[in-house]
Amino acid sequence: MLRPLLDGISRKAARHHRSKPFAMRNNAPLVSFTFDDVPDSAYTNGAAVLEKAGIRGTFYIASGTCGSADTYWRVIDRDQVGALHARGHEIGCHTFSHIGVDRLDARALEEECERNRRMLCEICGDLELTNFGYPFGRASLPRKLQLLQRFDSCRGIYEGINAGVIDLAMLRVIELYDRTLTPAKLRRVLRETRDCNGWLIFYTHDVAEKPSWIGCSAQLLQATVVAVQAEGIACLPVRDALTAIGYQAAGNRSAKRQSENWRSRAFTAFR
Repeated sequence: MLRPLLDGISRKAARHHRSKPFAMRNNAPLVSFTFDDVPDSAYTNGAAVLEKAGIRGTFYIASGTCGSADTYWRVIDRDQVGALHARGHEIGCHTFSHIGVDRLDARALEEECERNRRMLCEICGDLELTNFGYPFGRASLPRKLQLLQRFDSCRGIYEGINAGVIDLAMLRVIELYDRTLTPAKLRRVLRETRDCNGWLIFYTHDVAEKPSWIGCSAQLLQATVVAVQAEGIACLPVRDALTAIGYQAAGNRSAKRQSENWRSRAFTAFR
């Protein structure tokens, strides 16, 4: 009975503990469009809407699920992942098998991320995988601390606008869902983003005529893009938004990631 209680405390700590604080230094507000899992409709419809507006997005992909199907959608295949990368969109890490990281120990999480990196590099060639999205939004404090050693940022599913001193290990979002993003809410979050000189990250899954409960229609995505651009707010993938807010990755991150000594310490510290 104690284990569920401790797990719940760890998940709550992951949400509220500012594990990677960073003081934003952007000169103007920013917006990013992100897609989780990534359904094929996000590729065919979502990417097309962004590209027509001259925008690129961030697509968090669990490569072990590519080409698979579930109740709501089919996940994009390897060729579509490669096409997204070739067209300038950012490919982010979403683990290999799309599993909640709070269910993993340190070694399993390292293996999930490394398998995903190898597969995506095989598909995309020159890919550098620097940003992470938590599958299902689930995290524990030990796994969150472990991930910040590998990635520049980790994006969650908790609502909010990133402004001032933010947690790069748990970036806040606004749902881009037909069932939750009303015109009034869109106007409000854009006004708040401008007022606080913030970074607004939209996230969704499928982009379909009849979207799932965690998706949006192409019409809503297009209306959101139009509203953002009407405000004169720059739209950048996460990797470029990080640069815009003044973040610079540690120059030795790749070396640290590949270091057997670091892995040995991580497995001991986060087990």
